[in-house]
Amino acid sequence: MGCASSKQVDAGIVDVYRPAATGYAVFDIDAIKEPWLAAAEQEDDEKPPPEKPVMHLPAPILEKLDNDEDAPRSWDEVSKQLEDLKPTLNSPTPPPPHPTPADTSPAPVPAKKIKRRSFSFHTIEELENNTKTKTANKQASTMKKTESFNELNKFGSRLRRTDPGTKSVSATGSGSVLPPVIDGYKSLKENPFLLRDQVEREKQGLPPLWMKRDPLEDYEEICPPGGSEKVIIYTTSLGGIRRTYEDCNIVRSIMELHGFVYEERDVSLHGEFRTQLKELLGELVSVPRMFVKGRYIGGVDEIVGLNETGRLRRILSRVGIEKQVGRQACEGCGGARFVPCVECGGSCKVVVDGKKEKERCPECNENGLMYCPMCS
Repeated sequence: MGCASSKQVDAGIVDVYRPAATGYAVFDIDAIKEPWLAAAEQEDDEKPPPEKPVMHLPAPILEKLDNDEDAPRSWDEVSKQLEDLKPTLNSPTPPPPHPTPADTSPAPVPAKKIKRRSFSFHTIEELENNTKTKTANKQASTMKKTESFNELNKFGSRLRRTDPGTKSVSATGSGSVLPPVIDGYKSLKENPFLLRDQVEREKQGLPPLWMKRDPLEDYEEICPPGGSEKVIIYTTSLGGIRRTYEDCNIVRSIMELHGFVYEERDVSLHGEFRTQLKELLGELVSVPRMFVKGRYIGGVDEIVGLNETGRLRRILSRVGIEKQVGRQACEGCGGARFVPCVECGGSCKVVVDGKKEKERCPECNENGLMYCPMCS
């Protein structure tokens, strides 16, 4: 079907499905150059070519070659002619140039050399002399400084103090005797405030502050039997009352920590110790209790407080309490100081003269214990 003007097309010859031809441009992207690169290349083209380096020959060689009428034709001949110049060219200092009549400038003045002290010596005696000289100079300078410092001290003391024996009146009107002026440094005992305190302590009957003070003088003098030269602590080993038992263990651990030797008197093992404590401090007294060289220190609260502040160690050290490494226990009693009675075996009863009735053992206490024969 079609109109009359349409032409007949052979379908077998023409490719109906081929796309129509389109136009496109072919170009080389590497041929495109940026304007700044083109300008740089143009500048490089305009620059003149670099000059070849000029070789400068020494003046003696040039003079030798210029004066030679017959120029050599080979390098060997040139080297033979220049052999006489080798010592001159190889020398570290070149020969001075020939002065020309046009050169009339004055020669430069050399700079002055700074003289430095030489510390070299040739013999041991020279070294010793130099060392002695330096030491003497140092001592002289030190003496001058000390003299000037003493003069300043004297001048300042004259301004600050009055004549010896006079009184300085304060704003309140009270006067105090000032010590005499002494050249140099003053000792601590000459401090006016300490002197004033000394006068007040003498009025009260107290010793001066700088005298060695007994650390036990603040504690009450209560001496248990045999405790004038050692530390005695009354304790208990029974755990019936838990608080008392723990307090005794605290005191034991503190003493063992510092390593001081002490005597422990267990009131639960020996009734005589309980009687001693009642006679010393009263009827109602709990343990532990400490005594140091006939002075009563206190119970667990006082001992713990002294230990926390460090005073306990200082007190025991100053009064001369012996120290030991670890706790030395007796081989017989293990440190308990008591053993079962040898006579009655701990029963507190013995047979006397073959009687049928038993009597009380005189060698042991109420618990059937006796003092350890090895450590007592």
